[in-house]
Amino acid sequence: MVMTSPDEWVPLARLTLELHACAENVYLVRNLVDQAADSWGLSQEVRHLGRLILTELTTNACRLYPGKVIHTWVATPRYGVGEVGVWDPDSANLPRIIAADEAAETGRGLFIINELTGGRLGWYPSQRAGKVVWARFGP
Repeated sequence: MVMTSPDEWVPLARLTLELHACAENVYLVRNLVDQAADSWGLSQEVRHLGRLILTELTTNACRLYPGKVIHTWVATPRYGVGEVGVWDPDSANLPRIIAADEAAETGRGLFIINELTGGRLGWYPSQRAGKVVWARFGP
């Protein structure tokens, strides 16, 4: 997982959603990706991949910061590459990819996202506080 500057890749437009971190709200980010796919004419493959990735990133934030406000987004594809991200209020607990034990029930999410995105997964410190975890996907 790489740390980047937010200025390295600035998408053209975003659909955003602010929500309280709880498992019951995760379905809302799938709706956000669906709205983006419908608005921007994205393929079903990109829609499903975006839903999977943003759901996993949001679920991680919900598990780690229950009840806190988090921000999610889907960015307009640029050069055929989409971006999703989640801001959370914690700048100290940095994301890391771990090799999960085959018997483990959790711990595989970032590993799977990293594989699905070809390593286009990272984070950066937010200018106001906390951090942003992002993933880019597509060709």
